[in-house]
Amino acid sequence: MASPLPEHQPVSLADAIGATEPALSECLTLYIPGKDKDGNPIDQTPWIGEALAILSQIGGRATILPAVEAAWLNHETGRLIQDSVVLAYAHVDPEHFETSLGWLRGFLHRLGRKTNQAEVVFEFADRLYKIRHFDRD
Repeated sequence: MASPLPEHQPVSLADAIGATEPALSECLTLYIPGKDKDGNPIDQTPWIGEALAILSQIGGRATILPAVEAAWLNHETGRLIQDSVVLAYAHVDPEHFETSLGWLRGFLHRLGRKTNQAEVVFEFADRLYKIRHFDRD
């Protein structure tokens, strides 16, 4: 009779590759639009800089991807807006994420208000969130 196979032990990927910190599991992605709700171009540069600062505070580092071509439907006008959207993301430290929610909210609402957006979106934990009503100054 054959001897039983040894039980499979889970492998710690961090230990196996020599990572010095535990993995951060949740990703926060901010979408920086290149056009307003009427299709007029906006200057993304200051918004990208602020997104990097916020995301670095939350996750210790941040990444900006080059603009990607996108389209979205303006529900107010029924018009399709083709846009070049910059994606900024970070894997978040839960403690820093919670303490930065006010700063994040302020940024997202100001982005929507100051750049004349119909909505601002962001992703967190594989969910897409939409903001359509923006806080006042």
